[in-house]
Amino acid sequence: MLRQPLFIIALLFSSNSAFAQEERWFEVEVYLFERNNSLSQEQAPKYVPAQSRKKAVDLITPIFSTSITGSSLDPQGCSSHDWATNADTCNQEFTSSQVNHLANIPWSIAAPTEQYGQPGGPAVLLSNEQNQFADIISKLSREKGNKSLLHMTWQQSMLPRHRAMPVKLFSGQDYSDRFELNGQSVTPQETSSDIPQFDFLGSSFSLNDDKPVWELDGTLNIYLDHYLYVETALNLREEGTKVLEVMSRDADSDEGSRLTTPFLYAHLMKQNRRLRSDQIHYFDHPRMGMILQIRKMQQPLDRIEEESTQLITEQ
Repeated sequence: MLRQPLFIIALLFSSNSAFAQEERWFEVEVYLFERNNSLSQEQAPKYVPAQSRKKAVDLITPIFSTSITGSSLDPQGCSSHDWATNADTCNQEFTSSQVNHLANIPWSIAAPTEQYGQPGGPAVLLSNEQNQFADIISKLSREKGNKSLLHMTWQQSMLPRHRAMPVKLFSGQDYSDRFELNGQSVTPQETSSDIPQFDFLGSSFSLNDDKPVWELDGTLNIYLDHYLYVETALNLREEGTKVLEVMSRDADSDEGSRLTTPFLYAHLMKQNRRLRSDQIHYFDHPRMGMILQIRKMQQPLDRIEEESTQLITEQ
């Protein structure tokens, strides 16, 4: 007997094949690692870059929210498709559910089973079996001072820049119990009564609002404009201290005080490059490196038509 669900899907997509055939799907694999070098905190950025407010596809939260609760957040819980197409609603549900996120996201992120993109569908996270960077990761991991930060693979339809939606990446420990997104310490520091209390970094920086502050986070935006382009906006956070100059309350005194306070530095990798498909590319930064490959793949519509034809032939 013919597998009805697959046959029906094939019929539905064949009626809309003109749109589906215009899609150009690619497979993306990314590996980020920390590099241990001599860059000191004195050379680190003196401020934390503002978080992007642009909507992003979140392929990671659905995996670990399920791990936390043992089931979906609710009977109609958000899938990866929901996060990709209606992230605002999913964020609201995730917040209202009062589910505690993990304190540490592992560097290797994958779907539990093999997955494939659907015509007209959102980006989809792939399984470990669909990864191809095993040898590269093994070689880099053996180099002294390297630490794996994130590895994941997904399939997505490539769109023009004005329509492309970046993919949200994050991993590592969550610093939100000690620091805010702007790098300031959550716990007020004990200071002398002679030192005035104010926001040293200015009010233009947003607080964390109980949101996680991941060791690695940011976005990877890939778009198609005759060629493939990649935009990175990734922060690698490092716990340290910051020395602040505080002016004396005495108007007649030119002397000030120095205050040492905990601070969460953020090293930003921000690049925009044109890439060739199927080639392995390296993105360099003083504190981290990124290996990226955008691979050609069988288009989702072709895969469904091929499977449907095979099923019909077997009958």
